[in-house]
Amino acid sequence: MKFSSRTVEEIAADGFTHRLEFSVSDITAGLANNATMFVNTSPLPVLKAGMVVKRTAVYLNPAFSDASDAAFNSTTLSIGDAGSATRFINAVQININGTEVITSFPGTENTIYTANSQMSITLTPLTGKSCSDLDLGAFYALFAIENFADPAKKQAFGGPGTDTGR
Repeated sequence: MKFSSRTVEEIAADGFTHRLEFSVSDITAGLANNATMFVNTSPLPVLKAGMVVKRTAVYLNPAFSDASDAAFNSTTLSIGDAGSATRFINAVQININGTEVITSFPGTENTIYTANSQMSITLTPLTGKSCSDLDLGAFYALFAIENFADPAKKQAFGGPGTDTGR
């Protein structure tokens, strides 16, 4: 799993500032049947007070599957934070046998953080199945994150009638 800033050119093209990459190799080995896989540690970021997650998008390629079990037909993905595990992405189907959703543009926009909150990922398998049995699948998620608490973004107003010190 990798969470990284995007290049200036990528940001200019679509406005998304960060990218999360996840594949089956990031799934914990030996998960019990019915167990969700919940990740809320590094490399996932802590979203700090003053940050705003303006929007998100998820791209699935390839869809998740267990080659030895065609009856494993549901795996859902949620992405959220400490306040809500489904804040950005809510139970999107990512299993090839379960009418996977290739591209998701959820409706949650402009989440403003007034306190720090750890980002999280949750994978939920079909009842009686284990996420550890998935042997194919990857997604990347894009986030448009602004840090309004960054001192570099604070500028004097300088409007009409204001002494700007010039």
